[in-house]
Amino acid sequence: MSLGGAEALLAAAFLFATTNVLVREMSHMWGDHAQIAARFAVVWLILVIFMRMKGQKVSIPRSKRLLAVSYSLLASVAILFFVLSVQMTTIANTLFTSSAIELVAAFLLGTLLLNEKVTGKKFLAIGLSLAGLVLYSGALLSGDAGIIFGLLAGVTTAFCNIIAKKLKGVNLTAILRMQFGVGTILMILLTLLFSPNDIVRTVSVEGMLITIVFALVLILATHLVLYGFQHFDVNIASVILSSQLVFGALLGYFLYQEVLTTNELISGILIACAAVVGSIAYKRSPKEIDVHS
Repeated sequence: MSLGGAEALLAAAFLFATTNVLVREMSHMWGDHAQIAARFAVVWLILVIFMRMKGQKVSIPRSKRLLAVSYSLLASVAILFFVLSVQMTTIANTLFTSSAIELVAAFLLGTLLLNEKVTGKKFLAIGLSLAGLVLYSGALLSGDAGIIFGLLAGVTTAFCNIIAKKLKGVNLTAILRMQFGVGTILMILLTLLFSPNDIVRTVSVEGMLITIVFALVLILATHLVLYGFQHFDVNIASVILSSQLVFGALLGYFLYQEVLTTNELISGILIACAAVVGSIAYKRSPKEIDVHS
């Protein structure tokens, strides 16, 4: 029995939600900067080996290389913000704040830079997102680092997705290879610059296995998203993919006993609704790229 588009997207949403858990589990062995470099390196190595085994030669057109490098650098920074946020606040807070601000930033950037059409559904999605973020105003005013990094992750991701639109039509495997290759180099440099004494915390077989599993999860989830969008209605597919917000909150609750406050629960509901409305309002291309931790 072949996998349906809806099932593929639901599986991808769950896998993306688990990456927040894997970030914390990797932190037992790796420092915050170093863990990104480690898993990026593993993903890059897997992609290179796979492409050579298949005899596949793909490249990025010269006219698109600067965009691809820019995308790779921004994507790495976005993932760093995600990691820092997950380490400093609950998984739900990271997902809620980053998703909400990403919707708002994407709306503004799409309207100002890409001349995208403004619709009532988009306005409704932005209104719900802002309403959800208002409930985090107390944490922002108190300088909660986890919430702030979550917001930075969302804004950076929105910029990444704008660049991704400019890369439409470029071979996805070639982009991923560059993303993880450039990302590995950047994160190694940042590790040596900002946390040279926090590279490996505790060497363990479990830590190495989690690093490899994380890389495989990223590759599998990306391919499931592509398969899902190619075999299901685009608007509804986006709605299904947004279920990672719910999966993330549930994983945080069951694995780390992260109980949401009333404000966080209401905010999460508002932002989840915004994600659904925003997904319906915006037709996503199967070849667009999303940044995930």
